[in-house]
Amino acid sequence: MASDRDLKVACSVSDMARRLNLSRARFYQLVETGVFPKSLYCVRTKRPYYSLELQQKCIEVRRTGIGYDGRPILFYPPRTKRSNTRRSQMGSRLERLADALNRMGLNVSQSKVKETVETLYPGKLPLDVDEGVIIRNLFRFLLGDCKNDA
Repeated sequence: MASDRDLKVACSVSDMARRLNLSRARFYQLVETGVFPKSLYCVRTKRPYYSLELQQKCIEVRRTGIGYDGRPILFYPPRTKRSNTRRSQMGSRLERLADALNRMGLNVSQSKVKETVETLYPGKLPLDVDEGVIIRNLFRFLLGDCKNDA
């Protein structure tokens, strides 16, 4: 959570939610129920913003657990980083790819599939490419066919 020295003169609703370790949607819910103060609006741009004073009040609400409306509020601790989840998702995706390739007659380990994926798709495995296309490209590459469409 942000400290008072990290605050700006004004910040957006998204920034305020991020500083409080809340999603923007959840922050809006809590604003509507009176837990956090409502934002101000810039007359010129018609965009909502939080002044320095309102930012401090929001941080105080999160820190003390006493809402802007005076009622107590309990906050769950922020979720941990998703890097472990992403790693396990990538592991399961590699497992599925290796399983598909093995069912197609190749005898490949998950580590070999990972190595091939890193060769064909530098950086990361694309999410917008159909998994069947990825399997086809891996199969062709592993067979030694140079005509893959990676």
